[in-house]
Amino acid sequence: MKILKWLDDHFEEYVLSGLLVVIAVVMMLQVIMRYVFNASLSWAEEASRYAFVWSALISIGYTIKENSILKVDTLVESLPAGLKHLMVTLINVSVTLFFGFLFYHSIPAIQRVIRTGQTSPALKIPLGWIYFAAIAGFFLATLRSVQKTRRDMRATISKKEA
Repeated sequence: MKILKWLDDHFEEYVLSGLLVVIAVVMMLQVIMRYVFNASLSWAEEASRYAFVWSALISIGYTIKENSILKVDTLVESLPAGLKHLMVTLINVSVTLFFGFLFYHSIPAIQRVIRTGQTSPALKIPLGWIYFAAIAGFFLATLRSVQKTRRDMRATISKKEA
């Protein structure tokens, strides 16, 4: 159970940190190769692009978990407490359904890419692995949205009991 708790608390942080290191190291290597040795790497741009795509999709779940996702809540904040809690719950459920929809529909899309057997031009990585970022990112976003909805509902119930 400790492993699951650790994964719940830190999974995205470590994945995103690793991807950032990959991007920085690969780009630094490319700069050194190009300007010091006058020869560029054919795969560096592609590797950085794919790491960036993965980080963009994984970060959605992380921002939901950390409650730092970009939102405009001026209207919600101006509502009375009871209506505010109802709106927050409706918004949370809507976000969960949206990311669940994206997760559900990303699976057959990625399956189609895998069936084509395409590989990336420079790295020769199966494109299914690259596109799997959509499944992973939308799954984490859905999971974190469910957790946020549950957390917000518990906070609302705790306030009513107090």
